[in-house]
Amino acid sequence: MHRFKLIVAALLLVAISPAAAAGASLWRVSIETQPFGPVEFHLQIDIDNGSLAARSLSGSVSVLEQLPRAGNVAAGLMAFSAEPSGDDSYTGTITAPWEDGNISLTIDGDELSAQIDDGFFAGTLRGKRVSEATPVRDYAALLVDFDRVVAAKVFSPADLQRPAYLKFRSQLGEVAALANDDLDILFGFSWLWQNDPFSHFQFKRSHQSAAEMFAMFDNYRVGFDAATVEFVDDIAILTVRTMMGADTIEQIVAAYGQVADADPSALIIDLRGNGGGAFAVKPLVEHVIDEPVDAGFFISQVWNRQHDSPPSRAQAFAAKPWEGWSIIGFWKAVQETDIVRVQFRPAEPNFDGPVFVLLDERSASATELAADALRSSGVTTLVGRQSAGEMLSQSMFDVGDGFIVSLPVADYYSVAHGRIEAVGVPVDIETDPEQAMDTALKLARNTVSRTN
Repeated sequence: MHRFKLIVAALLLVAISPAAAAGASLWRVSIETQPFGPVEFHLQIDIDNGSLAARSLSGSVSVLEQLPRAGNVAAGLMAFSAEPSGDDSYTGTITAPWEDGNISLTIDGDELSAQIDDGFFAGTLRGKRVSEATPVRDYAALLVDFDRVVAAKVFSPADLQRPAYLKFRSQLGEVAALANDDLDILFGFSWLWQNDPFSHFQFKRSHQSAAEMFAMFDNYRVGFDAATVEFVDDIAILTVRTMMGADTIEQIVAAYGQVADADPSALIIDLRGNGGGAFAVKPLVEHVIDEPVDAGFFISQVWNRQHDSPPSRAQAFAAKPWEGWSIIGFWKAVQETDIVRVQFRPAEPNFDGPVFVLLDERSASATELAADALRSSGVTTLVGRQSAGEMLSQSMFDVGDGFIVSLPVADYYSVAHGRIEAVGVPVDIETDPEQAMDTALKLARNTVSRTN
């Protein structure tokens, strides 16, 4: 009897060991990704001689693998391989769509959990064993809602009839028709969209509705040193890394206080790599200008549905300058009114020495608004390389089933230089962005020496 019990126990141990769990199994899994939000898909896991190979059962791979921007997706839109690391546990690496990230996996009966370090899928993956992999949701129906929202909210409905958009939408429809999971539709959107005919267009999933996300924006804090000041000899260098966040605004104001206390001979504002955000542009600009600057104006769908061309200068200046500088208030204004006029006014402490602004190809969106306003003021010199040319106002909308679309709701025109979208803000002195700081320091020293 005792020998029988030992044999049974030994057989049970073999049955649950990774090496013995050979064959294929299906799992419905979910993971919170930074780029796409919470996504769901199916994994097929194959175990052979202890080695584990997993791949998503995405349906649109045959379409997506033809795209230039796609990774190695032949094996699936998410795939990994792993080796046993203990009872029911495996460790390995992500192999598709890119080789980026390490994974630690545990299978406990019909439950699966994994931790992915680094890479696109970094986070915690959880899953349950299923008997078949049916589509996660109706993606063709999802695109019907997507089209409805985009048509109702995009700043220029005429752009939706342009060849580039029609091609994109046709291809996305092909992806949706084959889609089995969230990876299909979200990778499809990401790889198909080429910022033509407009930028500021994203598609993802979210635990929060658009309204819930809106509610936090005016008080959102980035939580890092977004604006810092250092001094090189008698020159102040203000580096601004984002235009988003109430704390960024506070840091910029504090930075100008430091500059005023030090009373340097020149100021360099480094906006290289700053992808934009929101209204940190206001203090950034207003503490160096000497008089009010009419920077530009946003035009919305309200205007574009009634006109075939942007407002004239006289029409733009007939609009009252927008006030309040609330992100939520601004989004409301650009969707309800035809023209939103942007004006900056001098603020104290005010730096009145020479100012140099550093730009590169990654300086985008609200950063371009700031750079253009500073250029229009006549009190700054722009150094580096022309900015990204991605200057539209973006807002978010619910599509359904946890999906959110972010799209441009207003176009921006500089009073002095015209449209910035797809054009960018030119610099006064062009140089390799890596050398822009040295160039600006040299210019600052020469300017100061000439005035002394």
